[in-house]
Amino acid sequence: MPGARTHDIITVVSGAALAPLVQWLQIYNGFPEPAATRNTLILVGAHLLSGIMFSPDLDLDSAIDDRWGPLFVLWRPYMYVIPHRSFFSHSLIVSPLLRLLYFYLVVVALLIGGAWLLGQVGIVVPYYHRVLTDRLLGLIHDYPQESRAFLLGFITGSAAHTIADYLVTGGKTVLRRLGIRLRRDYRDHDAWRPRHRSRRSWR
Repeated sequence: MPGARTHDIITVVSGAALAPLVQWLQIYNGFPEPAATRNTLILVGAHLLSGIMFSPDLDLDSAIDDRWGPLFVLWRPYMYVIPHRSFFSHSLIVSPLLRLLYFYLVVVALLIGGAWLLGQVGIVVPYYHRVLTDRLLGLIHDYPQESRAFLLGFITGSAAHTIADYLVTGGKTVLRRLGIRLRRDYRDHDAWRPRHRSRRSWR
């Protein structure tokens, strides 16, 4: 399977290839050019965000969760629950939406927990988790085209990673059937370490 740097290149190149195609399709279907450009920028931005920061490889200890800095701990529960390269981490549509939902739920949980802790010392804060949810629902309601562009880009960014992984795996299978064996072992791709020998610990 390709490493993190290769996946990043694939994400950027596929995003650049999508941009003119998405722009043309929208204009062809009657979208005004300013709206088409805005939707295209949102889609490509979401594509890059999904492929680089919300990569399918967040299901293991890798270069991807390193990009979150100290916030890598937010992905630890996801990492331990989701099996690597399973349907829940590497499917074309379900897995990117699952990661988006997971991130939203983690943020909501942190806001609720923070409000509770502050309440224990007599500091009352607004229900920020409700504010966040209302704002998100408001954005989806007020900007449906932009919301669809974001979700589509988020899905394509993850799909570029998943398709690349399966092309490499499938290509190795075809070569083996032809009697050609590759020496490179991709099991250690993306700086992966077994969880019992993880580079980090909770301590």
